[in-house]
Amino acid sequence: MYKIGIDEAWRWPWLWPVVACSLTFDLNNLPDSDFLKQLNDSKKLTIKKREKIFNELVKLSNLEKPQVYFWVWIVDNFLIDEINIKQANKEAIRRSLIEILRKIDNKKISWVLIDGNDNYVFNELPKKPIYVIGWDAKILEISAASIIAKVFRDKLIDTYGLLYPSLWVESHKWYWTKKHINYLTDKTRITWIHRISYKPVKKVLEQKPKLLLHICCGPDASIPIIDLKNDYDITCFWYDPNIQPKSEYNKRLKAFKKVCEIENVEFIEWEYDVENFFSTIKWLEKTKEMWEKCKKCYDMRLKRTAIEAKKLGIKYWTTSLNISPHKDINNIFEIWDKYSLEKNLEFLKIAFRKNNWFLRSIEYCKKNNIYRQNYCGCIYSDTFHKK
Repeated sequence: MYKIGIDEAWRWPWLWPVVACSLTFDLNNLPDSDFLKQLNDSKKLTIKKREKIFNELVKLSNLEKPQVYFWVWIVDNFLIDEINIKQANKEAIRRSLIEILRKIDNKKISWVLIDGNDNYVFNELPKKPIYVIGWDAKILEISAASIIAKVFRDKLIDTYGLLYPSLWVESHKWYWTKKHINYLTDKTRITWIHRISYKPVKKVLEQKPKLLLHICCGPDASIPIIDLKNDYDITCFWYDPNIQPKSEYNKRLKAFKKVCEIENVEFIEWEYDVENFFSTIKWLEKTKEMWEKCKKCYDMRLKRTAIEAKKLGIKYWTTSLNISPHKDINNIFEIWDKYSLEKNLEFLKIAFRKNNWFLRSIEYCKKNNIYRQNYCGCIYSDTFHKK
């Protein structure tokens, strides 16, 4: 009579498939007693010892007259996400059981013993299995099945470790680890082996990516914030030392803060290092608007924004500079490309001036009584002298 033992591995981690193994010995052709004495709960054996026993069990199953019959089945993380881990675990056990039933005389099965307390019922069996907890070390068939499942799992982990060295999978064989938690900072870190239905992974997946949005004034901040905040966790960055005089700068800063308060977004106010601005455009003061003087101004402000994004660990960044039809959008995109490559950032190349964003910002300012300026901010601009 055959006694089938079943165990599974990988039920609780946040990633990869679940593995189940069904195993039985030929009672008329048992392995050597010294070998059977080595069988124990797989968790109580060293890795080296488990692998040695695993190799021997494989060898015994491939004899002309096998002394052991076993089958391993895995259910991948995609099905786990679809039907939940309990049902996926049942399916892995069921399929491993079906395969082993093909190798033995079904009429000679005395018991089917499963480690755990799930209480599954299988139509493939004439009677319900017996569920036992903590008997991995007491029932040889379960001990052996446990060893097969764990070693098979570990060999898969070694492969996953080669694919994802930053995931620290070698220390995540049973449960999650602090290293894994620290790794899952945003949804770009989620891999194809993660179980996306598990709460910690799902939380990261649903988390909005962070975006650093450089703002040049309150009116130009309004519509970009409104249209981007549904998809991004926005932090606005104020760095505009090109604005003079200081009284004008203060009006625009106040308007910017008011928009952030209305739209409930965080902001960072950088220093008013106006000397840096004058130094940056030195000898270019009298050049035409949107020429080299303006390009130097864009570069100074976007460089500082890129540095801040890198410092804060924010991958995505963009600017409201291009909402105005008075700015050279090609120059802005060129600078974006340069600092995105240099700082390893992802910029949102959005032409905010399209789709009536400029007109919408005018309406927003009227509705919310937001101060709206009538020149770009630079005292050397054409519009400043036309005031």
